[in-house]
Amino acid sequence: MSQPVSIKTKDNQSVILRKLNANDIDRLVEYLHHLSDETKHRFAPHHYDKKSIVEFYSWPNENTGFVTEIAEHAKIIAYSIIKCGYLQHDKHRLESYGLKPDEMKCASFAPSVADDWQSIGVGKKMLEYILKELKMAGLQHVILWGGVQSKNEQAVNFYRKAGFKTLGEFEYFGSNYDMMLTMKDEE
Repeated sequence: MSQPVSIKTKDNQSVILRKLNANDIDRLVEYLHHLSDETKHRFAPHHYDKKSIVEFYSWPNENTGFVTEIAEHAKIIAYSIIKCGYLQHDKHRLESYGLKPDEMKCASFAPSVADDWQSIGVGKKMLEYILKELKMAGLQHVILWGGVQSKNEQAVNFYRKAGFKTLGEFEYFGSNYDMMLTMKDEE
């Protein structure tokens, strides 16, 4: 199990990356409610109310949350979800690309970063932190949860720089890309 990690952002602010825990729920609801409408539109793996979040993480739980928080305030500034396997409603589309995803070897990834904290390295560091956790668990593939909107060039470029490859394109409230990262063993 990964331990919390303290890092500095590109603008030299101290933040902590760690797994979500039950004590974070109220602060997570506050974080989600303060996202811009555009960010809320792009990040929707669950509803934003406390009851829905508690249910989302209830037993049996295949979802793991991760947060980044400001070290001195414990204010959440980024939140990501990892789901073991892939989303069932994505299965047909993933198979249409020639994939036969093994639920035991892949995970779905849903990231978000507060608007004021984007482009200073928070998302990159959080992804690196999560990938270490997934490698320790023996996972080999990370699929973007619901894809990424093709017009969101900043996000598409971020994923490509991180090693995600475009699998294909689909329509859902506009054009979207399915993207996947294949993790390589450290040499």
